[in-house]
Amino acid sequence: MELRKGVVLLKGSPNTLVVGRYVIDPGNPAERSAEILKAAGERPMVLLTHHHADHLTAVPEGAEVYAPWGEEILVSNTRARLFFTHGFYVPDAAYVGRDLKVAGLVRPGDKIENVEAVDLRGHTFGHMGYLVEGVLYAGDAVFGEMVLKRYGMPYLNDVDLFTSSLDRIESLEPEVLVMGHGPVAGSRKRIKELVEANKSAVEKAVALVESMLPGEPTEIAVRALKQLGAERSWENVVLTSVIVRAILTKLAAEGRAHPDDEGRWGIGNLR
Repeated sequence: MELRKGVVLLKGSPNTLVVGRYVIDPGNPAERSAEILKAAGERPMVLLTHHHADHLTAVPEGAEVYAPWGEEILVSNTRARLFFTHGFYVPDAAYVGRDLKVAGLVRPGDKIENVEAVDLRGHTFGHMGYLVEGVLYAGDAVFGEMVLKRYGMPYLNDVDLFTSSLDRIESLEPEVLVMGHGPVAGSRKRIKELVEANKSAVEKAVALVESMLPGEPTEIAVRALKQLGAERSWENVVLTSVIVRAILTKLAAEGRAHPDDEGRWGIGNLR
């Protein structure tokens, strides 16, 4: 599907954007690499938004891989990637990927021909977006409503950075928004709706976690997923525990939560 002349969308979850020989987030499964080579040529340059395995499993052999600044070890090392994604090493995760050789780093503001790198941190600490010809590939800086409903909370490592990136998406005024997981948004009205839906999901998650104190992160994650009617597979419980920890970090910094001597989190400042 051609979004602009020379800007091609390969639909999937995640979606992949091809701009000439540049491939943004090859996605998964590994077999998808054949489709990517057909669209981008034999030695594509891969621009990753972040290190999560579902976005890089289909990197073709021989491709030049460019990682977001600060996430290079997580792109190159499978064990480090899985550890950081889940909070501990999970060898049988749904998405694993492989070790990748990183050819270079991408920093916010970098321009790779007509592709501009945009700071969209929060989902991960180095998450990048890519803007080309009015099309913003936002990766996992924003999620479609069906994803939010299925998983309960938007996955994030930093609450405030995630919401700031949502504001940045809107301020860039893209004509087309491509998310990692969800349909393409082709109008500014639709983009605004998605931004607001994600902000609301974050606010709801923060309020819900705070309302469930005292508790420990995994316990809170299970209770929250149950209340939200979201998927409660073992891996989503683990991933939601990461989100809960990020929310607790925010609450602690604001004096609204603290861990006690037994490892449970309570309301208010540590005394």
